[in-house]
Amino acid sequence: MKLKQMKNQELKEHGVTLVALVVTIVIMLILAGVALRLSLGDNGLISMAKKATDKYKNAQSNEEYYLDTVTNTIEDVRESMHKLTAEELSENPKKYYGSYVNYGVDLDGNSETSDWKLFYVGGSDTNDSDDVKGRIYLIAADYVPMNHSALKGVVAETEEGESNTGLRRATGEGYGTLSAYWGSSAPAYQPLDKLNPNPIKLFMHEGYDLSSKSDNPNSAATSTLLNTDNWSGFVNKVYYGEVAIGGPTLEMWCKAWNQVVDETDTINNLKKIYANGASTSGSGYYWGIEKETKNRYGVYLNGTLDSPLANLTKLGKDYPVFFPHTTISNVTANGVMGNCSGYWLASPSANDSSHVMAVNYNSHIRGWEYYGGWGLRPLVCLEKDVKLQKNTEKSNDTKIVYDIVK
Repeated sequence: MKLKQMKNQELKEHGVTLVALVVTIVIMLILAGVALRLSLGDNGLISMAKKATDKYKNAQSNEEYYLDTVTNTIEDVRESMHKLTAEELSENPKKYYGSYVNYGVDLDGNSETSDWKLFYVGGSDTNDSDDVKGRIYLIAADYVPMNHSALKGVVAETEEGESNTGLRRATGEGYGTLSAYWGSSAPAYQPLDKLNPNPIKLFMHEGYDLSSKSDNPNSAATSTLLNTDNWSGFVNKVYYGEVAIGGPTLEMWCKAWNQVVDETDTINNLKKIYANGASTSGSGYYWGIEKETKNRYGVYLNGTLDSPLANLTKLGKDYPVFFPHTTISNVTANGVMGNCSGYWLASPSANDSSHVMAVNYNSHIRGWEYYGGWGLRPLVCLEKDVKLQKNTEKSNDTKIVYDIVK
């Protein structure tokens, strides 16, 4: 009996009773429940931690957004203040060619719009002559309507009438508003050697000697496009315009195209195009997809001779400075609707003595009879040492507009 009392006393002093164990477990469960309630739920520790993490991420994103906004604003301000020289422009033709330029010659009757585009910068090609280097060239962004005041004296006012250049409005419904052609007989050759500055050198028409073939109708017709006196109505001295011609020469068109074209375009398989003048034989220019190609008739920009590009819409969208339209009917150009197959280039074709070079609506570069109807896109050469400065008010994400400054 005494021994049993001693064991009970020992358990009381050193052991854990079953009741105490149960109580301990209950307390632990209660504490665990409290901990879970504190951790879980909308206001729990885990939720609060997640919300804190999300707030941090949002704050970080907002900070990055504001930093980007500030950076872009600084870049816009810097770009709007910076005056781009011809040398800077020539280093990145793909970025700048096709940009709109405020030139001050209104083509569409809306003085708020910019009707001219950057077409070429002298020095972009390493073979450019000193006459061309440092020059900035602008092209009419679209066909010039035949009733435009700057064409008075160049294009006859009526389809039947003659002008001093022999150019008339093209006949046929819709054509007369946007196209011009030479009459049934080409005009007399217009000497260019006494013009200052010399358009032959300034506009790269150096691969073919027009004067040596002045009796060819295509040379005579081309002299109309190259005679700067005919196109003085497009020279705006206030905006530093110096001289203008009736359209790009084949050489300049090819050089500009070659600097911009994407030859990795596997959809259309676009190719570079080269002008090859025939100064001693033939009647004009050969051209092709290689520098020594002697193609006489024409070539599509995918390098083939007999089929246009598959995706003309893409061509007109991606390269509007070269192809403002990829259709022939119901063309709206500078506020006027009409039909137009393309536009004249200021170069004769070697295909025939009656063929003048033209850019076709379906990506075809070829010679056409001088009495066929094509549009006019005059080319303006600015004074040397002018610069372009971004106009931030008129520019947006899809359209960059530059002002001409000194």
